[in-house]
Amino acid sequence: MKRVDNRPQSAQIAADLRAKILSGDITGTLPTFERLKELYGTTTNTAQRAVAMLKAEGFVEGRRGKALFIRGDRIRISEATSQLEPPASTITYQILHIGPERPPSDAAQKLGLAEGETALLRKRLMLRDDEPVEIEWSYYPDSVISGTALDQPQHHRDLATEPTVLAALGWQQSGLMDEIQVREPTTEELQTLELPDQIPVMRTLRTITDASGKVLEVTVMITSGHLYGVRYYQPLTPPA
Repeated sequence: MKRVDNRPQSAQIAADLRAKILSGDITGTLPTFERLKELYGTTTNTAQRAVAMLKAEGFVEGRRGKALFIRGDRIRISEATSQLEPPASTITYQILHIGPERPPSDAAQKLGLAEGETALLRKRLMLRDDEPVEIEWSYYPDSVISGTALDQPQHHRDLATEPTVLAALGWQQSGLMDEIQVREPTTEELQTLELPDQIPVMRTLRTITDASGKVLEVTVMITSGHLYGVRYYQPLTPPA
């Protein structure tokens, strides 16, 4: 049986417009309310509610009676590669917590932690142009931080703004694996990232290893789902 879309019509229209903005099928300005009424066979009030959702999400901006401009600059694509590049100049971080913590089960499994064993957590908030876009929980096993600056609480803040702590500690990073899920945000995530209603988050479980396969870092990243994407590139070589 065909799935019925029980969402309000305004939400259906907003979803269609959002998809067209993200694919580049709508650029510059949003169609007028009169045109939206024609396209979707709806009322002015419903079209206004749909546009209000997009404005709340930051996709469009403008005042009533004026053209609504599409904020293409708000949609960010993160390059996911094995080369860990320093962040752009518009990126800043706030340290939320540093200390021993038990990681979530999937991260603990990656780190090979025994039951109840902890790892050093560096929890940060990433901001782009002062807007919160990502919460990061980075976990480091004792074998990685032992004898380094991270092993000394008084030096924790010295590494607070380092884009890649492992490089600062002298570890050679060789492999990176991302595992991505999309889900509804928790209350903490919704509040910290200042998300509009009904916006999902992208959860990335990132595992970084050295050339021998030793796990150096496991990071859980929660990213705003409406304004962020990831681009992957994998060269395809023909079989020998």
